[in-house]
Parts: sequence; C-alpha cells; structure tokens
Amino acid sequence: MRFSTPPRTLLFAALSFAVCRGQSYQEPLVGNEAGQTSCHNACSALKSTLSSQVYYESTEGPPLAFINSYYAVQQREVIPACIFTPNKAQDITIALQIIKDHQCHFAVKSGGHGAFAKASNTDGGVTIDLKNLNGIEMRGDVDGKGEVTSVGPGNRWMQVYEKLEVFNKTVVGGRQADVGVGGFLLGGGISFVSRRYGWAADNIRSYEVILANGSIVNVNQESSPDLYWALRGGGNNFGIVTKFELETYPQGLASGGYNFYIFQPSEIAAREARLAILPIPFSFTLKSIMQKSTGVIHRAACKLGYCINMDTMIDAFYNIVKEDQKDPNAQIIFGFTYIHQMDSIMGFAQPLYSKVEEYTGVFDELRGLKPVYSTTRVANMTNFYKEIKDWSESGHRQSWATMTIKLDKQLLQDILDIYLQEVQTIKHVRDIVPAINIQPINKDDIQNFQKNGGNCLGIDAGEGALILVSTAFAFEDAKDDDAVHAMGQKFLKRSWDLAKSRGLHHRYIYQNYADISQDVFGGYGEENRKKLLSIQKKYDPEGVFSKLQPGYFKLQEGQMK
Repeated sequence: MRFSTPPRTLLFAALSFAVCRGQSYQEPLVGNEAGQTSCHNACSALKSTLSSQVYYESTEGPPLAFINSYYAVQQREVIPACIFTPNKAQDITIALQIIKDHQCHFAVKSGGHGAFAKASNTDGGVTIDLKNLNGIEMRGDVDGKGEVTSVGPGNRWMQVYEKLEVFNKTVVGGRQADVGVGGFLLGGGISFVSRRYGWAADNIRSYEVILANGSIVNVNQESSPDLYWALRGGGNNFGIVTKFELETYPQGLASGGYNFYIFQPSEIAAREARLAILPIPFSFTLKSIMQKSTGVIHRAACKLGYCINMDTMIDAFYNIVKEDQKDPNAQIIFGFTYIHQMDSIMGFAQPLYSKVEEYTGVFDELRGLKPVYSTTRVANMTNFYKEIKDWSESGHRQSWATMTIKLDKQLLQDILDIYLQEVQTIKHVRDIVPAINIQPINKDDIQNFQKNGGNCLGIDAGEGALILVSTAFAFEDAKDDDAVHAMGQKFLKRSWDLAKSRGLHHRYIYQNYADISQDVFGGYGEENRKKLLSIQKKYDPEGVFSKLQPGYFKLQEGQMK
C-alpha cells in the first residue's frame, strides 16, 4: 500500500526535517597538542618507513576529503599530526610498533560516523584511516556452517549491500548507507533484519585482529572464545580489526519508507497548557512571520485530513512492538522532532517489512494514520539504506545520547511531555533539528543474542521488549554546543528517573548511540564489565588500546564501583 503524496505547499513542513542545506568548508581549529614532540617524531618515522601511506604536512591541515569524510563537524575540527592509510594488515603491525615506540596517541577510523570529537580522530596524534582495507569477498559455505562474506573495515555499508544484492543476498549490517563497517560491528549493531538473525555482532563468524603486540590473529568461537565474546560489543578496546567474516543470508524485496505526521493543533495546545508551556509571542521578525505562515498551512492540512493525535501514533507504535506481536520481519524506527519553521512538533515513523510476500498486516494500524508526507514503497533493501542516508546528512554539529527502558505506553506518553517541556530551552538555536528516536529491542533480537556463545551486551534472554530512547540533535553553531547538550542530558535524565521510579528502567546503553559521558560498559552489567577487563588485560597487558588510543568508550579500572 502506498500513501498519497500531499500537496506541494505541505511538503515544506515535512521536508524541513531533512534540513537540506549547502555545506561550506570551515578552517579547522589546530590545538596545542599538535606540536607534541613524541607524535611528530612518530609521524616522521612512519613517513620514512611507510612513505606514501602517510600524510604528514606539519604546516598544513589535513586534506579536505579526509575532513569531509567525518559525519559530525566536531570530528572534522580535530586535527591529527599525521594520517596513516594502510593498504594491508601488515602495514598496521609496522605502524603500531612505531606508535608504541614513540608513545604517541592514536585513533582508528572506519567510516567516521561517531557523533562527538575524537571518537575516531585524534588531536595532534596519529589517525589510522582504514579506508583502503575495503575488500568484499563472497566466500560461500567454507566450514559447513552457512555462507559467509569477508568484509574489510574500510567499507561503508552501501558498498557491502550493493555487492551482495545482485545475488539476492545480505548481511546483518547498518541501516544508514554511509555508516562505516568497523565501529558499527564492534558496538553491537541494530539492523533491519535483526529480529530474524540478531544484531550484527551476533552474525560475525570470525575476526582478523591485530593485537597490541603486533600479531595478526584469526579470532573465532573455537580459537579464542573469550576474545571472540569480548569483540561482540566490546568496542575498540582489544585490537584493530582488519577483516570481518559475516554470516550471509538470502534477501529479496522489502516494503517500507519514511512517514511524517503533523498533529492536531488543539491537542498540542492542550498538552502545552497542561505542562504550563507558554506560546512564543508574535513579533515582526522573519522567523516569527514564517512560523505564523506555516501555522496557517498546518491548520489547512488538518482540514484536509492530514492531522493525527499524538496518542494514536504512540498506540500504533506500542501495538507493533508489544510482546504478542511475533512477526520477525517487522522493524520500525519511530520518534518526534521540533520543527522550528512551524514552531511545532512533528512525528515520524519508518516501518520496514523485510519479506513482502509474507506480510501479516502488522503495520496496518500505522498505515491507517494519514501522513503529511510518505515514501512507503516496495523496493530493494539498498533503496531504504540510501534513503536514511539522505535524511541524515553529514556536515552538521551533532549531540547524541541514549537510554533503555521497558515497553510501557503511559511512559512513552510522559516522555513526550518531558520532551515538549525541555525543547523550549533550545528553540532559539539556529536551524536546530532535535530529534528523539524511539526503537525496539524485540524479544526476537534478544533471543538471538545467545548465538555462537553469546555477546557481551548484558541483556538476558528472558528480557524484552525493551525500548531505546535516543537524542539525535543536529545544529550549526559551536556557541550552541553547551545549550544543546544540556537539553539532551536533562531530557534523558528526567525520562530515566521517571522510568526508574516505575520500575521500567534498564541499565543497557547502546554504544553506537551513546554520548562520551555515558558509562557504556557499566550498562553491560558489573559481571560483564569485570570479564571484559580481564580479557583486555590478557590480550593487551600494557594497555596500548586503553592508554594510547584514548578516544571512544574505554574499559578502565577506575570505572569499577
């Protein structure tokens, strides 16, 4: 079923969510750390040894292509002393020894999609860019356990999917086409086919890993069950992965797409009155005139039947996710965002059904809601991955964080109220798109966590459905960093405290959406954190990947409580 497209005048409101605007290059900010002698000596040694694979120009900034390969502006502003781009795993072994000899800090970049500074870039150190480790090889059934595809960490997911799709095959990977393979897989990895097969980390047959001592090892459940377990969600704390063997599955057409919803003004006004939120007074400014104009369009859209109730949308999401909904082909991303051009809230949902021929009607209630704009269609999976990329463009400042709760309809309603209150504090921020993403960790996903010896995420088989609530804020000006970050933190804290007061909280923190201030490995549970620390000490006794690679989420003794 395909929704009808609304009139062109209404697309202004729906399409404002995409924030489609041009990008301009800004001169990066070079910090004092760039002059550190040890790292410049390391860069000189790397240049002498590995030559063309090293970019080391101490009087110039990094190449523009390298800067723009990062998703968030905060990462683009970080300036390494040099950039090392290996062509094979053995190159990294040589480079790692040089880096250790000079005690220089480093970062490893796969796709560069981290949302905060230094996630995969390093200020004044060595950034190892894995983009040339981009092999993709369909290897068939090599061990009698099913088909696998060998994938290098320098790929982005679209490269992998396009290679496999011509054979009607897929792997369990990212939903945004431009996300890098490496960080996604090491952080867990939610997929559109996770209810069928588990998360991406649950579908890695083996890893080729460079350990702290420079050795290149093949890690699988039989060879190194402890390290294999740790790599399935343990992030960058154990080594540099140079190849993933991914379990490979048949995949045909799918049905889905983005749907954007506007809400009844009377319902919004009633909620805001109950929450003591005062309307923004009109003034003769361009922004105020635009908001007034779009308010007229909003009311006209309601008369044409395009407005829905917030309660109805939450009910539809709840019914798709609830425990007795057992269709493993159904996945959904759902949420809300403030639209500054309208001075109002818009809802969005992206349902996807991964086997069109087996559709059970699970999305019928959602499809009964009339969107102001919809892209629902039947297409190849790559078509949906590209669409998410288009609606999540790079080159803006980002503020992300996440928490996990248990599924509860009233709690979702109350979290929406908290959002309505807290978003008032950042309405002034230029071109702000403060989206709240809500998506399930279904019982089917969790049951698959036990595959191949289990993962280290700390979610038990009997749990679910759980809900990830995440802030994904995009904005433009560095001067707004503190205000935007503070709003996201306060929203999540209030929501978490409310969930905890009702016994509806869960400790898990999804690494790939987390803010650097969050204790990701504490969210795995104390037993799993202790086990991960023990494995880290075994394979990296000198702490190379915890001390010299400081970026992203670290396992540290100091975190133990």
